[in-house]
Amino acid sequence: MMLIFTSGLFVREVIAQSPVPVTDVGAGIQREFQWTQEKGILTKINWYNVLIKALNGDIKGLTGEILGIDRKMLESLEKVSALIKDYKRVEETRDILGNVVDIYTQKLPLLIQDENFSPQQAAAIVESFDMILDDSRKLVTTVLNTILQDNLFMMDDKQRYDTINEIYHSVKQHYGTISYLYNKLLYASYMKSHQSGNLEAFALYYSLYR
Repeated sequence: MMLIFTSGLFVREVIAQSPVPVTDVGAGIQREFQWTQEKGILTKINWYNVLIKALNGDIKGLTGEILGIDRKMLESLEKVSALIKDYKRVEETRDILGNVVDIYTQKLPLLIQDENFSPQQAAAIVESFDMILDDSRKLVTTVLNTILQDNLFMMDDKQRYDTINEIYHSVKQHYGTISYLYNKLLYASYMKSHQSGNLEAFALYYSLYR
């Protein structure tokens, strides 16, 4: 909740400030640096991909060292993930995780290079998304531990469904935070374009005509 509140303050600040054209060489270099930094945080997305694999019944390439669990727990994870991979809620969870990855790989790069934001604002955008991304490891650990509650397949159908539902809502809440921040920032850019009478360029940049 605190993170969302902080993000909201940042968005209001962005809207309140007048557009800063990025035309000088120094500003261009700074924006390029922010883009490089943004690409650097994409490595953390691996945690989302780890979770997608675990929920897909396929943990090939994953090790206990990567996941922070011992070999016995890794074997249990493989068995349980294979058991639950076809549950509808698990499919929905995988879809949400795919949407999270899409924001970071497809949509965030556009925000960073959007000239409606100054280089300083672009830096704040990177930092905000990076803060959320830091929670991805915690999210994955929580979900994997939840899956492993069914270690010995002793859960009945209701218990297993409740566990899967818990995973779904945890992932959905995480995605909601990311979507909230992205949509608010997109709206801030829209408002700047609206104020400058340049909505067509905004729509073209974000491919809204497709």
